[in-house]
Amino acid sequence: MTMIMSSTVEQEEKIKSLSTYLSHHVFPRYIDSTMADVIKAEKFFQIEDETLAYVESLKDASRVITALNTIISILETTHISSSYEELFSESVDTLRSYQIDFPFPLSFFHERKQAEFF
Repeated sequence: MTMIMSSTVEQEEKIKSLSTYLSHHVFPRYIDSTMADVIKAEKFFQIEDETLAYVESLKDASRVITALNTIISILETTHISSSYEELFSESVDTLRSYQIDFPFPLSFFHERKQAEFF
């Protein structure tokens, strides 16, 4: 018999917090203000409770949190190198395995002018 511990409320809140941070603070560094406004208005990449239903266990939640943190860390580096491609892709694949769509390849962020990080 195998016991699986479900994800905690704190983990779910952390996932939501990281997705909000990505949408509101990281994406705007790479896209123009009009597109940033659309992303905010449409609640693009905002993880809701329905999506969190796919994140069932402590392990699942940890994997999603790690994937989000990895993506954020890569996008917040001063120079995005192609050497991050595999790690970025693995993180996106992890999110997709939990029905969390991340529609941008790393090249999307290479091609955009980065805003200054404060």
